[in-house]
Amino acid sequence: MKSLYFLITFFLFFQFTYSQKGVAFKENKQLYLHGSSILIGNNILGDHPTKPLMNRKVENDAIIMKYIDVDDDKATFSSSEASIINPAKKLKVSYAALYWCGFYPSEKSALRKSGNKKAHVGNGVRDAGVNSILFKTPNGTYEALNGKIIFDSYNTGVFITNSPYVCYADVTKKLNSLTSLKGTYTVANVKATEGEILGGGSAGWLLYIIYEDDSESPKYFTTYDGLVEVDKEPVEIIFRDFKSKKEGKFKTSIALGTMEGDHKIKTDEISIFNIHIADFKPLSNKIREENNFFNSSITIGDDFFNDRNPNNANTLGFDLLKMEIPNPYNELLDNATTQVNLRFQTKADHFYPFFVAFETEINEAFLEGITKIEEDIIIDNVPLVEVHATPKEAPSKNIVSIEKKESKSIEKNTPIVTTTQEKVVSKNPIVLSQEERIKNETNIQSMSVPGLSPGYYLVTNVFSSRGNATKWSQFLEEKNYSPQAFINPANNWNYVYVTNDKALIPVYEKWKEYKNLEYFKKIWIVEINP
Repeated sequence: MKSLYFLITFFLFFQFTYSQKGVAFKENKQLYLHGSSILIGNNILGDHPTKPLMNRKVENDAIIMKYIDVDDDKATFSSSEASIINPAKKLKVSYAALYWCGFYPSEKSALRKSGNKKAHVGNGVRDAGVNSILFKTPNGTYEALNGKIIFDSYNTGVFITNSPYVCYADVTKKLNSLTSLKGTYTVANVKATEGEILGGGSAGWLLYIIYEDDSESPKYFTTYDGLVEVDKEPVEIIFRDFKSKKEGKFKTSIALGTMEGDHKIKTDEISIFNIHIADFKPLSNKIREENNFFNSSITIGDDFFNDRNPNNANTLGFDLLKMEIPNPYNELLDNATTQVNLRFQTKADHFYPFFVAFETEINEAFLEGITKIEEDIIIDNVPLVEVHATPKEAPSKNIVSIEKKESKSIEKNTPIVTTTQEKVVSKNPIVLSQEERIKNETNIQSMSVPGLSPGYYLVTNVFSSRGNATKWSQFLEEKNYSPQAFINPANNWNYVYVTNDKALIPVYEKWKEYKNLEYFKKIWIVEINP
């Protein structure tokens, strides 16, 4: 299976910054592979612990919130379930992310009227460990998870009234250990405020899964997370690092998670930039209107996602969705698309996005080009093989050659030694020069880059995004290197190198010095303009 996993490098060095809007969205994961994705989840606050709330007209702040708790387990104080009905077959999970979030200014809360105004009155010191929950996979038992806090506004001076937080855990290994993804998933002990909050309470969880499937078309996946308030100013997210199919129709999907979308309050929307009219076009489907897109529901495509317990029609401000972007005649996105811009905005009903995923079919050649670059990075060093024919002996009809074993798995693409029946080229020993020995040892590749001085370059990493290349260069500068970059015109990728020379040996010596460093595991030498 052709697949590629690109973990965004700058994610490791991202520094959180707090503002009146919360924590800006950042890119978390990028994947290029033949496969698809699944989104499930549920809310964790309602008007009853086990009975579903079916009244979609009731407003969020009209409900005295109670924890949902459906697992019949006295050890948990909150729990809800969601199920994967298909697929039944075993699939390899490339990435699985679990998110949970809530409004949590205090353990309990009430609203008190003072004239025409309502005042929030909270009691009970809230738990700082919002990242600790319980997670249960199908036919399993609860496991404790300590996730990463992406943002917790409590005690930050931001969002004082409702104090939203969001947490994340990578559960890829847990899901890959299952015999099947099919079944019911339960998340328990997600924390939120019970009672009344000005504007309404909101809390829940989602599980987003990307899996490999040879029968699927090549796709690009990327996920973003953060926590921002969309109020008067729009919030925009830009997806790059892909190239659409060369010809014909192609599918593009988004998955979203937000808090505080009220069904009765309108004007909230999400729109996509239309390249043909140079303006944003609001998205909608049968359940989600253009001007009331976030409406307290959990949907997949044009249908409500009902494989949940409780199956609330009104999720009280907690919105999850996965939908295909309508593009029947390529009027929004065409076969030359390399970037997609999404924009959240509202006029009356403010809301809090915390998760965005983007998925689109891509050009097969683009996937192969990326895979080739990754092969160049992780390929094993070719062993030095010398053939000697002793003058006193008759020439052997066997010579040793090196070839790569054909394999669909990059990890198995290692050199092997085979014997073939050929006539001997020479009776004399084959003597390799020092440079030839080095080239064999390091598996040096070559390329043409106009304007770049000929010679050997020690490349540390390669990126399709200039921004990622800049982040990596900044990291190297902090390590006291002097990185530089060039663009390969054959694929427009950014190559970051730390030294170069007309002669191979000085660069080779640096390669030997750096190759065992933890952050230089994929360092390699490229010959430019030979």
